[in-house]
Amino acid sequence: MDIRRITEVGVAVRDLEAATGMLVDLLGGTAGPVVEVERYAMRFRMVRVGKIDFELMEPTGDGGVIADFLAKQGEGLHHIAFAVDDLQDTMDTLRAKKVAWVDPEPIANRMPVTDYAGRTFDDGEIRFAFTHPRSIMGILFEFIQYPEGYQTP
Repeated sequence: MDIRRITEVGVAVRDLEAATGMLVDLLGGTAGPVVEVERYAMRFRMVRVGKIDFELMEPTGDGGVIADFLAKQGEGLHHIAFAVDDLQDTMDTLRAKKVAWVDPEPIANRMPVTDYAGRTFDDGEIRFAFTHPRSIMGILFEFIQYPEGYQTP
């Protein structure tokens, strides 16, 4: 298993613009573009603070994982993400150690991302998977395999 580092902290918010403004104003963050994700009925924006991206996630309707999370937990920490070189190997290794996954296979998505060298990958494929919180101390962990050549911090 090849965990490189924490690369992202997911935060569920009710107001994406207000949360973005707070991280930019208070912590000097740099805001990225807003991205819609129909699969999860949400939209998000990455705000880079130092060497960590904060994925601020806002629901786009009354249903979906972020709307459900906000109804149960309120605003706050949703997940912690690690960059990995080989997502399938990571999943197989953790599965062998009895870690449960939200989805049985990695999810692939094409979206623009900017790496820590400032390079934008306009159509790079990102593969990711979430562990089930019951598997590791009640925490939702995400493992991300970035596009080839993506530089982590």
